[in-house]
Amino acid sequence: MGEFFGTTRVPFDLFGPVHLLSIGAVAVVGVCLIRAGLAADERGRRRLRAALGLTVFLLLLSRHLWKAGTGLWAVQTDLPLHLCSAMAWMTIFGLWTRHPRALRLMYFLGVAGAVQALLTPDGEFGVAHFTFFESLGSHGAVVIAGVWAVMVEGYRPTARDPWIAFGLLNLYAAVVFPLNRLLGSNYLYLIEKPAASTLLDFFPGWPWYILLLEPVAIGLLLVLRLPFRNPAAD
Repeated sequence: MGEFFGTTRVPFDLFGPVHLLSIGAVAVVGVCLIRAGLAADERGRRRLRAALGLTVFLLLLSRHLWKAGTGLWAVQTDLPLHLCSAMAWMTIFGLWTRHPRALRLMYFLGVAGAVQALLTPDGEFGVAHFTFFESLGSHGAVVIAGVWAVMVEGYRPTARDPWIAFGLLNLYAAVVFPLNRLLGSNYLYLIEKPAASTLLDFFPGWPWYILLLEPVAIGLLLVLRLPFRNPAAD
């Protein structure tokens, strides 16, 4: 148990058996939850929304408590300014309110960001550690909630929505960048690439990887719009 909650850093087995099984488990839970939501009445869906939102909150809280208890919590790394952290809180808000603008962000920015985190998680403590399962759980819940928005809540992305999400993402980055300079942080990885293995490993150094991420980002958002594209209307 001590190692499970410890602070010893070990190599992360990217796409190893535990990682792949964990991704599969998230997919199975997501399918079951969406099917349950589609079959339930409004009272049942309200309970499922509450359970999903509470799960995200408790996972976020557990990580902060663990980092505070181990002395690892820091302003430079643990404010909710990374995209996935911000979208986790947006997910809680969106599940609570079902506001169309929140559902839009849950689907486009939540799914686009959290899927990448599921595929290339920050596994600095290895796969047999609390933080790995917390990360898989919280990011998985954000993805599930984004799919829930379109499958259960009935949100239907319009042709404008990917571009609105893209514009808001860039506006958010413009706000976070000076905060990074002020705090000495690297939120949104606007200052340097993350230490963990990610898509950014295939990109050149700063600032070029940021510029090259722009077409990648809008491409991902447009792909998320494809299932709802109506050629006649678009």
